[in-house]
Amino acid sequence: MPDNIQYKIAVPETYEKDGEQKTLWTTVGRAFGNDSGNITLDLPQNVAVSGRVVLFPKDADEIKEE
Repeated sequence: MPDNIQYKIAVPETYEKDGEQKTLWTTVGRAFGNDSGNITLDLPQNVAVSGRVVLFPKDADEIKEE
């Protein structure tokens, strides 16, 4: 993993629309990768995350619903 790669940390929020289950991804922080393969998560103070967390490349297009 190259040095200084940045990611968006996103958590899913599910909802129903037109009878279909949808997922909206909410960005809650950022993460940084390094050459040793470690990833450091940077979450704002008082943000608690449990369950499913996904890392999207920082430069990716807007996170779209599924």
